[in-house]
Amino acid sequence: MCAMRLTGYADKFSVHPGDTIKFYVNCDGPAQYRASIVQMINGDTNPRGPGFIEKDVTADCEGSYDGRPQAVYGGSYAYVPDAPQLKVESFTLQCWIWPTTPRTDARYWKHGEQGLVTKWSKGKGYGLFINEDGCAELRINDKTFTTGARLRDHAWHFLAATFDAKTGAVTLYHEPQIVYALDPVVPPVEAQFAGPITHSDIPLVIAGFVKGLESGPIGRSSLPQGVLIGGHYNGKIDSPRVCNRALSRFEIETMKAGVQPGLSERRHSGPTGPLSECIVAAWDFSDGIDTLVCRDQGPYKFDAQLVNCPTRAMTGYNWAGCNFDWKHAQKEYGAIHFHDDDLDNARWDVSFEWKVPEDIKSRFYAAKLTTAEGDEDYIPFWIVPKLGAKKSKIAVMVPTISYMAYANEHVACNAGGAELFVYRVPIMQQQNMFLAEHREYGGSIYDTHTDGSGICLSSRLRPILSIRPKYDHFLAQAPWQYPADLHLVYWLETLGYEYDVFTDEDLTYDGLARLEDYNVIITGSHPEHNSGPQLDALHDYTQRGGRIMYMGADGWYWVHSYHPAYGGLGRGIVTEMRRCESGIRTWRADPGEYYHQGTGELGGMWRYRGRYLHSVAGTGMSSEGFDISSYFSRTPESLDERVAWAFEGIDYEENLGNFGLVGGGAAGLELDIVDTMLGSPPHILTVATSAGRHTEAYLLVMEDFGFNQQGLDGTVHPRVRADITFHETPNGGGCFAFSSIAYCGSLPWNNCDNNISRLTKNVLDRFSVDGPLPAAPASAVVHRGRADYESPSVVTTN
Repeated sequence: MCAMRLTGYADKFSVHPGDTIKFYVNCDGPAQYRASIVQMINGDTNPRGPGFIEKDVTADCEGSYDGRPQAVYGGSYAYVPDAPQLKVESFTLQCWIWPTTPRTDARYWKHGEQGLVTKWSKGKGYGLFINEDGCAELRINDKTFTTGARLRDHAWHFLAATFDAKTGAVTLYHEPQIVYALDPVVPPVEAQFAGPITHSDIPLVIAGFVKGLESGPIGRSSLPQGVLIGGHYNGKIDSPRVCNRALSRFEIETMKAGVQPGLSERRHSGPTGPLSECIVAAWDFSDGIDTLVCRDQGPYKFDAQLVNCPTRAMTGYNWAGCNFDWKHAQKEYGAIHFHDDDLDNARWDVSFEWKVPEDIKSRFYAAKLTTAEGDEDYIPFWIVPKLGAKKSKIAVMVPTISYMAYANEHVACNAGGAELFVYRVPIMQQQNMFLAEHREYGGSIYDTHTDGSGICLSSRLRPILSIRPKYDHFLAQAPWQYPADLHLVYWLETLGYEYDVFTDEDLTYDGLARLEDYNVIITGSHPEHNSGPQLDALHDYTQRGGRIMYMGADGWYWVHSYHPAYGGLGRGIVTEMRRCESGIRTWRADPGEYYHQGTGELGGMWRYRGRYLHSVAGTGMSSEGFDISSYFSRTPESLDERVAWAFEGIDYEENLGNFGLVGGGAAGLELDIVDTMLGSPPHILTVATSAGRHTEAYLLVMEDFGFNQQGLDGTVHPRVRADITFHETPNGGGCFAFSSIAYCGSLPWNNCDNNISRLTKNVLDRFSVDGPLPAAPASAVVHRGRADYESPSVVTTN
């Protein structure tokens, strides 16, 4: 067991001076914990660097607090509060299901019984289930009825069950949509049940059942609060119906169409007059796909509240395979995919609050939590200037969408090929081991659910143990994402720069207004995941004379959006991504499920939305490898008078970055290159390259080749490299791309006295000055085609 007894999260990533931020803490064991606010300077404990650095911040929330456990309650479902109409005497239940784990191998996740449409708890009530043997099951009170025929996984089945209280007749139907030649026939089960249904004052649940009432930590984080839902279902459900009498088989077939209220020739809710009199609920999951509500088209409007954000915009039983955008064939997207490990909000009680002082600097901060027994956790957040407030000339754009994409990643523990991927045995952190034991904390968008389907939604309202200082990622065996970006922060602090920070969440919601008045925007080391409004704002900024320093690689790769249903809780609560037909993927979405449920936009790579990575800052993703990092060499283009100023104090023959805290060099992990055919400006200058200096562990990205072949690794392929580039943008703007995730890890080397630091300082000093950049010489202004540019990196390789 890996015991992390102290974990927490905040209600915000970004907080303005003068605003209040709330913190939620689980202290499971110790009687007390201490909380303080610190400014984060460096999160890397590597002894070859400056070491871990934080600064105490005076805060009125500092002090000791009583420890109490708080639990994460994972698993998605929908519920309808108890109502008299749901306490039926007779009934018909029906729905389509596409189960993913009706029965699993004993060596894998044990899913057990699963609720489908239930108003049942502890032997009272009624409901449709999948039992532990993987068969459809009807429960009435403590009596069960089953077909004895196992449900096929990843296939549609129609289920229906009827009970007539007058006669005691029970019928259970299980009808697979597809029947193979040697499938046994599944006849309806006919039986008798004596006695009335015993009802409880509990909600009706879709994709689970009421396990009991709970007043402890789990009950406080569940919905409805205090009601514990068990039997979480894995798979899709489409078109659930409840009627208050036993329907005939023909009437059940008619009810598949749902309800049709409001037509001029119809004055009732049902598909027929007689059926309208018995409908209790008829949910249409294709209505309100961008919401957290399952809308009931029936007469009582028993809209069901979704909990833990299951996946919507999923193909239903009637999907024809002709329309792949749910907005154009909405009735074919009436399925919701539920998972037993979905999580959108830990829903913990507030532990303490801090009103941020008005005069505090915009920086990286964290709530530091400790106990006398040695427990420790940090809850990061960022203080961001209010729009219109006085700003520094420099701003750091914190890639929090990417942080959320990697949040609580399980790949190190769950990926069978992790050793091959990193060319060594992965070294786990305590966070990795804790998360492996606590799936309820939710996974990353690089993980799969317990049923094998990809995780496409990530929430920040939960403890995210990978966004922590002192955390080394298994890919790099070094800082990655948040702690890697602290290398840049340490460098800025050491060299004495004044700067602000904002997150890509802020940029998504605020647009260009968030960037105005800054002379230069500095990215983090790995801004891989981005929203459309964010990229729009960056483009508008550079076109108006702004400058960007792209400090990493693998930027602008995946399409993300924020789910609009969480606006009442704040900005940027849940982010969504669909992995489509190309790109570096740990899973892929099924056909027809490429469009986001929240915004309706096409997911996948920005490249396949016609927005090339290379057009944002000049370079784009080419390769990745995770054994060792290499270094850069200058090219003849670094001597061009348009950019020679960046190399003042650096000899032409110097190896740039043959040192560093991430893989031992500045060129490593993931690499970007120039490619004018993919959006790099044709007037770009490639000033340094790592061409020819990578190992066979570095492989070309799959979107850059059409078929597999030999020679795709770093020892031979000319595209497996990193290019440092510069290009001008209109109105005196410019972009400098350093094109390697490992680059920031070289900045702190030797107390920031090194040639990578010097190059970065030269660029930042030039980019941060007021006014436009010096104009290029008149001789540089020429007509250029995209194919006219030949990268010196390719020439060097050849």
